[in-house]
Amino acid sequence: MPSLLPEEEKLWPSRLFALVYAAGAVLMAGYALWHYLMGDYGLIPLPALLSLLLVGATLLRLSHHPQRYLSAYLVLISAYLLIAVEVAKLEGGAGLWLGLPPVLAFLVLPPASAILLNVLLGGLWLVLLVNPEQAGDLAMAYLVLTLLGALAGGEQARQRELLEATRPHDDECEALRASAIRECLAQEFYRARRLDHRLSVLVIHLPQLDNPGDAFGGLTRRECLQRFTEVTQHSCRAPDQLGRLSDSVFWLLLPDTGQNGALMVRQRLLDALERITLPDGAGLSLRMALCAPHDTESLATFEQRLGLKAHLLMESTT
Repeated sequence: MPSLLPEEEKLWPSRLFALVYAAGAVLMAGYALWHYLMGDYGLIPLPALLSLLLVGATLLRLSHHPQRYLSAYLVLISAYLLIAVEVAKLEGGAGLWLGLPPVLAFLVLPPASAILLNVLLGGLWLVLLVNPEQAGDLAMAYLVLTLLGALAGGEQARQRELLEATRPHDDECEALRASAIRECLAQEFYRARRLDHRLSVLVIHLPQLDNPGDAFGGLTRRECLQRFTEVTQHSCRAPDQLGRLSDSVFWLLLPDTGQNGALMVRQRLLDALERITLPDGAGLSLRMALCAPHDTESLATFEQRLGLKAHLLMESTT
């Protein structure tokens, strides 16, 4: 099963939140209907209004508007109003609801915004929901919940940053990112030296990506990169590694491959890529150069030669 592109991966949280918001709108509408059936006509306006707010939050979350993050605040406003109005009517036990506002804030907002909101509204919730004699204990409970939420949010952000920093693949395609392919090159270079094996590298340049704003839109660019990486990886062996050095330059590492084998891979790849047709009807053009380390050459010198090959390929297309 093909993996999702980064843009597609980012859509899933928005769709999931929008689904939750829509479910909340349905619940609010059902709550208003229940008041109508019970004859509590004076209690109908609040849930009816909140259901409309949640519908607006759902539509805003699904849109591409730059201010779509405001949908989270619409949801919190709806939930906070309902809690404040409904729980304030309880004669006792309202303190049991004190944990709901801070938990909702951490579920909907980023950790920093949730902490700030919980600190600002903490006194208001204590006044509305807590009896004076219970204020001390429940204020401590509210503070502990806020701290736990902050720790959980901070750890989640740290794990996300760590995953992003250690993710080997490029942000736009399935090729390895520059740091990862350089590390693979070093490993294969020293492995070839120790075991007296051969190593070849194909330097690939896609001139269509040099000025993507002129000839390509965003969708066509992603399609170009995705098809190129899919065809390249399908045409190669399992040990071969494809990496992206810059916007339009790639390395294809060919371990245990001499010049003749690398030339065969090059021709097979050219034949496969010539059959690619992009959505705008154009074909995929590319330039390739073969490079292999010399017997007494260092890794740094070999990388310099690879960079020179890429520079010559780019110059030949201008």
